[in-house]
Amino acid sequence: MAHCLLRARSTIFPNASPVLQFLRYKHAGQAMTMPSSSRVQRSASVAQRELIGDATTDIGLLTDTFIMPTGANLPSLFSKPGERLSLIKIRIKQRLYDIRDMAVFKWTTKQKLRIWEPKKVAPSLHKDMYTAFADGDLDSLRLLCGDGLLNSFQKRIAARRNTKMEWKLHKLLSRPKVVSNKAHHYMGYDQDRRQAIVRIHSLQSLSKFDAQGKHLKGEPKEVVEYLVIEKNYHMGKESPWYVWGTTEETTMQRFIEENRKKEARTKHAYQ
Repeated sequence: MAHCLLRARSTIFPNASPVLQFLRYKHAGQAMTMPSSSRVQRSASVAQRELIGDATTDIGLLTDTFIMPTGANLPSLFSKPGERLSLIKIRIKQRLYDIRDMAVFKWTTKQKLRIWEPKKVAPSLHKDMYTAFADGDLDSLRLLCGDGLLNSFQKRIAARRNTKMEWKLHKLLSRPKVVSNKAHHYMGYDQDRRQAIVRIHSLQSLSKFDAQGKHLKGEPKEVVEYLVIEKNYHMGKESPWYVWGTTEETTMQRFIEENRKKEARTKHAYQ
């Protein structure tokens, strides 16, 4: 039976990745009971909303998200050893907190953690998302993206008018790496959230063509992205992973600014 379902998916959606095939197949099954006028209006976050009720579905990065800086963003061990060691300590401390939160998540939800799932899912979501954006495929983007990211893509697609695009992933220059893997239990709401950040280092191009098909630009470029993906849980139900957006490395300056904001919020809450 499972083999037949997989064959059906690949026949209906032959050009999609396994992840997008699954999302479209699941979405198609749900759409059979929906009026045709509302089928194309659903985003991944709308599906999340049906899953988790009225709770907020686009809350941004989870608190204390930390991405160890690399390259020029990483303070030199010789000229700035204090900052370098501080960042290492912060990373270790945050990883311990993340492990604690994962344990709480596991205990409260009884869900399987599947720690390495983001590493497997993120590359497909990344490829499908940019391909759909270049094609102007809003139906696929609604399945792959959260509300905020979807809104951004919609505006960019509308603004380019007659300019056609083609996005191509030439190759991955290194293996995808999970740099943050967090879980959060919302006490009293029977709601939980998983959020992971995956580093994707690739050679990619976004070619542009005018209305006559003339190639305007689009040379391959080396790109490092930190893709943020998340999923929600409510009353034992689990949503698919979807893309929240991208983020940046945590520089020392950014860490200090975030801490200042956090302290201000805490102070305001107790006033």
